[in-house]
Amino acid sequence: MATYVKRHVRKSRSTRREEILQATQDVLAEHGLEGATMARIAEAAGLTPGAIYRHFDSRADLFDELTAVNGQTAADWIKMSSEADVVLRLKELGRLHSVWARENLTTVVRTFYLALASGDRTDKEGRLTFSDMKVVDELARLAEEGKRQGGIREDVEPMDVAWAVMSISFVQDVALMLDAERFIEDGTFDRLLRGMLDSFAPEKPAADGP
Repeated sequence: MATYVKRHVRKSRSTRREEILQATQDVLAEHGLEGATMARIAEAAGLTPGAIYRHFDSRADLFDELTAVNGQTAADWIKMSSEADVVLRLKELGRLHSVWARENLTTVVRTFYLALASGDRTDKEGRLTFSDMKVVDELARLAEEGKRQGGIREDVEPMDVAWAVMSISFVQDVALMLDAERFIEDGTFDRLLRGMLDSFAPEKPAADGP
């Protein structure tokens, strides 16, 4: 009797949606974007495909919701540093990205590259599934703050700074997926990011002659 009650316990709509999203994430990690069928997702969630459609209108709608969830997870990386000096914060974020990526390697990171490689696009906005530009926008906002602080030149485009940081995060992701962590451990990517950010710094006044 106890088993029957446990198996048939009613769950809230929000809880059920979270379970479906987690099942989608798991199926994506194992089977890739094309293999993430509604039937597989339903099986992983312990539901019928029809039951999923009571929570999401379509497969695209489900993936869009997962995009938003993953986007928030990606934004958590930006919160890992509270350094007041923006340039120092960006350098620290470059170091901390590998920590975040290891924790989210089989979920957010891997599914992002699967979607990128597949070229699959949503039927709503034509954007790549799982590509989330909120992180880039936040990095650009930090660059604007860095310009006000004087650590970044006035002529530098904030998006140039944002993509410099993102480019290092991307190669760190690839290194982790290829088991090439030695390039993270030996500081290669830290040095590359420092060089990029230093190129955005104001020129130092020339030293006075004797």
